[in-house]
Amino acid sequence: MSGLRLLGKLVIEGEIKAMTGLRIGGSSVRMQIGGLENVVVRDPATQRPYIPGSSIKGKVRSLLTRALGKPLKVLVRGQGIRIHWCDPDEYMAGGVPCEVCRTFGVAGEHAQEPARVVVCDAPILPDELEVQDEQGRWERRPWSQLSTELPYTEVKAEAVVDVVTSAATPRWMERVPAGALFAARVIMSVYDEHDRECLRTLLFGMRLLEDDFLGSSGSRGYGRVRFQDLRLVWRPVDHYRDPVSHPEVVLADGLTTADLAASLDDIARRVWG
Repeated sequence: MSGLRLLGKLVIEGEIKAMTGLRIGGSSVRMQIGGLENVVVRDPATQRPYIPGSSIKGKVRSLLTRALGKPLKVLVRGQGIRIHWCDPDEYMAGGVPCEVCRTFGVAGEHAQEPARVVVCDAPILPDELEVQDEQGRWERRPWSQLSTELPYTEVKAEAVVDVVTSAATPRWMERVPAGALFAARVIMSVYDEHDRECLRTLLFGMRLLEDDFLGSSGSRGYGRVRFQDLRLVWRPVDHYRDPVSHPEVVLADGLTTADLAASLDDIARRVWG
């Protein structure tokens, strides 16, 4: 890890759209008697729902671990929590750094290098959302035109059915409705030319997430998301010292994850040469 020198940062900004109802559970410690039990996570200052960066990063890492066939280890003994990380003798197997560990990092004493990727919390965009018209086309409308039971969320009735007696126990789930938009922001530190593979790995994981789910109840149709209107900016380290003499470089604007992946070779040439 000695001798690492930061060359700059790649910043991806854009939107995350909930294609179906999205539920990321929050604390119900302050729930009043008779209130909703299965609440979503909300910003304590604004009381608006948001997507924790840890939820996005953890799910993308999990999907990549499975897609790349990485072995799992028990993280918390006695609780059965399994995750992939590389020990020092495993990190450079075959002379190539592990793409998952290099991109997303390894905690504690197992760390070999600093994590390249930081995933920020994604606040909900409070002014508008996208809804589908009768032809299935998405169009933007003010939140005020959507009638929901709670601010920025809907309450969905479900039932747990006993497979023997067919008795149904109702439950009420709070979720953000389809069409809600969140502000996405991902930052990747660049140290050397090999980090282009970290960008490739990150985009691979983001594309996997779009065909999976985020949050809970994914097998029941919750949590489909899409990244859209993405803007990729390169900020060399000198930009932070003197932004006038070393302006940031816009590498892509208004794209999808598929567009960015298709443009990766051109992006790499402009960043790494």
